[in-house]
Amino acid sequence: MRKGLNFRTMEYQNEYYETYDESLKLINSNIVEVYVPTTFGDSHVICSGNKENPPLVLLHAASCGSPIWYKNLPFLSQYFSVYAIDLIGESSKSILTKKMATAYDNATWLDETLNGLGLNKVHLCGLSIGGWNAANYAGYFPQKVEKLILLSPVQTFAKMHISFFMKIMKMGFHPTRENVEKYIGWGNEKEEPLPDSIIKQFTISVMNMNANASFPKWLKKEHLLNINMPVLVLLGENEFAFSITQATKRAKSSISNLKLEIIEEASHLLPVSKPDYINHKILEFIQKEGELR
Repeated sequence: MRKGLNFRTMEYQNEYYETYDESLKLINSNIVEVYVPTTFGDSHVICSGNKENPPLVLLHAASCGSPIWYKNLPFLSQYFSVYAIDLIGESSKSILTKKMATAYDNATWLDETLNGLGLNKVHLCGLSIGGWNAANYAGYFPQKVEKLILLSPVQTFAKMHISFFMKIMKMGFHPTRENVEKYIGWGNEKEEPLPDSIIKQFTISVMNMNANASFPKWLKKEHLLNINMPVLVLLGENEFAFSITQATKRAKSSISNLKLEIIEEASHLLPVSKPDYINHKILEFIQKEGELR
C-alpha cells in the first residue's frame, strides 16, 4: 500500500485504515470495495445494490469516511445501485497523489471517479463537506446530476461558525469521545452513542490534519444558480456548524427547484441522527416524478 498525501505519516494511514475496516463491519449489507484511478490519485468506493437500479452516489462528512452511512446503505441499496465514494482530500481510504488547488479540481476529481465507474448521470447525495462537494460538482456539471440531495452542507448556504474551528482545535489537543461529540454537535438524549470505531476515525483524522487537506471554499451565488436540477436540502434543528436561518434564506434565493426541510431534534450528522427518516426522505425525493415547484 502506498502512502497518500492526505495522511501525514504511513503510521496514521495504517491506523486509520484498520479503524475504517472495523467500522465497515457496522454495515449490514453486501458491499464491494473498488479503486478508481484519477488525475489526483485513486478513489476508494464502496458499492452496494443491484447495478440495474438507478445510481445513487453518497459523499460523506469530514473525518469519518464512507462508513458513516452504516445506517443508510442497507436500506438504500434495496432501491438503488449505491456508490459511497471516499473524498480524496480527506482522511479516507482514497489515496491522494496530487493536491487539489481549486474547487474545479474537486469537481474534476469527482467527475473522473464517476466516469471510471461508468456513471454518466447520477442522483447525488452529500453530507456536510460531502454536501459541499456535491453542490460544487452540480454547479460545474449540472447535466450529469439527475437530482441533488444536500444534508447539512457546509460552506454552501451559510458559512461555518468560528466556534466550530475552536472545537476542532480542542479535539486535536484532547481527542476524547466527549470532545468528538462536541465537535460534531452530537449529544441529544434521543441519539444513540456513536460506535467506538467511528469515534476513533474522527480522532485519528483530526490528529492527522495536514496542508494537503481540501478545505471547502465558499460557493458563490453565480455557482449555485447553475444548479438547475431538483434539489432536496435537509437541515437539523440542532445544527452546530452554521446558521440554519441563514442557510434557509440563501438556499431559497439561489436554488430554483428546491425542497427544504428542517428536521426536529436532529443534529449535524443527519443520516446517523435520524436514519429512518432520512432514508425515506431520500427514497421519496428520488422516486417523485416531475418538478418540485
